[in-house]
Amino acid sequence: MSAKLVRREDRLYIGWLDAAATHGDPARIMFGARDAATGAAVCEFPLGEGVDNHCGPALALDRDGRLHAIIGAHSGEFLYRYADEPESTEGWSEPVALGPRDTYPSLVADDRGTLHLAHREAGDRWQLWYRRKRAGRPWEQARSIAISPVSGYNHYMHSLTVAPDGVVHLIFQFYYSDSGSAADGYARAIVYLRSEDGGDVWLSESGRPATTPVTVDTMEALYRRPHDARPSLHDLRAGNHVVDGLGRPWMFLTLPGAKSGSLWTRHDNAWRKIDLEPMLSPLNLARGRATSLAADVEGRLHLLFATDPDGGETQWYNARHELFHLTLTPNGEKLSLAGLTAREDTAAWLPALEPWSWATSRADHGEPWYMYTRGENAGGIGGDNASSVKTRVYLDRLRAGDGP
Repeated sequence: MSAKLVRREDRLYIGWLDAAATHGDPARIMFGARDAATGAAVCEFPLGEGVDNHCGPALALDRDGRLHAIIGAHSGEFLYRYADEPESTEGWSEPVALGPRDTYPSLVADDRGTLHLAHREAGDRWQLWYRRKRAGRPWEQARSIAISPVSGYNHYMHSLTVAPDGVVHLIFQFYYSDSGSAADGYARAIVYLRSEDGGDVWLSESGRPATTPVTVDTMEALYRRPHDARPSLHDLRAGNHVVDGLGRPWMFLTLPGAKSGSLWTRHDNAWRKIDLEPMLSPLNLARGRATSLAADVEGRLHLLFATDPDGGETQWYNARHELFHLTLTPNGEKLSLAGLTAREDTAAWLPALEPWSWATSRADHGEPWYMYTRGENAGGIGGDNASSVKTRVYLDRLRAGDGP
C-alpha cells in the first residue's frame, strides 16, 4: 500500500518489520540505509515498535530530500517522524502521534512538499481516512473518504499516487461481511477517486465531486462483483496502483472466475482491461495474490507476484509460492517473464517494489530494488498476528529479463 524502499542519490532507504529482541516484546519497526549501487549495508536501527505483524512502516521522500515515515500501528496511533540526515537515530524528529485507531498507511509526497496519507480507521463502522500535511505545517484534521455499510471488519486495500500533473489518485475496495465477521468477508467492489486540487475535492469516476464518505450505495465503482458470483475469500483483490508519465493510473486486479488476473489502466476517462492469462500461462493467479506494481523512468511496468511455479491454483499464502517478475511496455504489452526465487519449502511472497516518484525522483535510477518475505503465514484472518514463527526478509534488485 505504500513505499518500503526510497532512493535518494546514492542511498537506498528501506523499512521493514523485525522480531522482538526478547520473546513477548513488541515487534521492531526497522529502518536501514543501503548503497544504492551495490546494496551494501550502511546502517540499520529501529524507528519504533508495533504490536504485531501488521505494523510495517511507510516511507516518502519530499522535493527537498527530506525523508518522512509513518510508523505503522494495528488499530492504534500512527507515529510520524522525519529526517534530513536519516542515517543516525539523532537525525530523526521526535514522534508525533496521529491516531486514534490507525492501520495500513499509504503515504506519498507531491511536488509542493505536501504529504498525503490514506489509512484504515477502526470504529463502529470502519472507515478509510485521508490526512494531509502541507510543508512546514502540522497535520490537518483527518477526513472520512469511505465508510463500511456494517459494523465490524473492512479491508480497503487502498493506495495513493501523485501523477506528473499533480493529480492525486486513490483506489480502494469495499471488503466486508454482512455479519461484520472478518472470516466471512469478501470484496464487493473497486472504487477510484482523484483530486485535482491537492486533496480538497475528490472526484468520482464520472468527474463529479464525490460525496464523502463514499458508501456502497453512493459509490461509482470501476468494478463491481457480479451478483451471481459466489463469494470467495480473495477472489476479488486490488493490488497497489501506479501512475505513468502520461498521468494514467495502472493497477493489478484479481477477478472472480479469472485464472491470471488483469491489469487495468485509465485513459481518456475510460478504463481498459488487459487480460494477463496469455502472458502468464500456465501460471495461475486466481484467488488473489500478494503483488507489487511499479513503473520506471522509461515507463515500463514491473509486476511482482507470488504463485505456484507448476501452475496450481492456490491460496495467496501457499507454501509452494515463489516470486515472478513480469515486465511490460508503457502500453501494457509483454516484454519478459522471469522467476526471481528458487524453490524452497516455505513461501516467497509479499513483494515490495521500489516506486518511481514523479514528484521527487530526479534521475534514472536504473532497475528497481525490491524486498520480499520468505516464511509461513502465521497471521491473517483466524491466525496469530503476534506469532513467533520466523520469517526472513530479503533485499534484491531486478535484472532485465532474467532471474536473481
